[in-house]
Amino acid sequence: MGTARNPFHWRGTVAEAEAFVGRERELANVFARLRTLGCVSIVGERRIGKSSLSYQASARAGKELGSEARVVYIDMLSAKHHSLQGLLWAILTGLGGQVEQVEAESSEAAMAVFEAEVRELRRQGCLPVVVLDEFEALGSRTEQLGDDLLESWRSLGNGGQMAFVATSARPLDEVTQESGLTSSFYNIFAQMGLKEFTEEDAKAFVRRAIRVGGFEPSDEAFIARVGGQHPLRLQVAAWHLFEARGRGEVDFGLLGEQAEAEIAGMMRKK
Repeated sequence: MGTARNPFHWRGTVAEAEAFVGRERELANVFARLRTLGCVSIVGERRIGKSSLSYQASARAGKELGSEARVVYIDMLSAKHHSLQGLLWAILTGLGGQVEQVEAESSEAAMAVFEAEVRELRRQGCLPVVVLDEFEALGSRTEQLGDDLLESWRSLGNGGQMAFVATSARPLDEVTQESGLTSSFYNIFAQMGLKEFTEEDAKAFVRRAIRVGGFEPSDEAFIARVGGQHPLRLQVAAWHLFEARGRGEVDFGLLGEQAEAEIAGMMRKK
């Protein structure tokens, strides 16, 4: 394997469709709600795969929801989305709306322009959907992104003008209330808990790992033992095994220790 690119993704979002394994029931649940512009809150522990799921939902939306769907994925951790104008500009750009006035106006006027653009898209028959990944980041910037924004979005959601998908480690009501916000934006969401893979999804991951990693059939036991049914654990196990096979130095005991050390560091709560 030498210098071959490691095909496993334990450091971040799984963006490639071919590398995304399982979660079909969860995706079906998300799309079932979005078809009628319902809002979905995906809640789960850190590193359980929320970002990967929401990214894949946005990527597949055109096929699942039809050509009328306008879906934009927003990483709330990105500095581009830390200001009100920057966030609204990114959303309208992704939805295909007019953005010039959002950049030029005051905060209050920018939100009014945003609402008008979304309503116009809906009038044209579009299904506007915004994926807000890492929703907690919004709660940490309440001076820039506060109650006025959430109430504006709640109005659009309640009125059937657009839908939201939000990911967070805790329920949205806890995130907003602990941030000192008073908006009940969270009330328009149906909450969906995201847990470990099913047994079948975990097996599917291992089968794919053996194929794309060029592993030996006997390697399956190592990946399954270290990974269990947890998406991160499976990725880390396969990542270390790929690197070891490339060096020609496979010590399963040492690999297990390295993988567990990586997992412990990444799962540690901040």
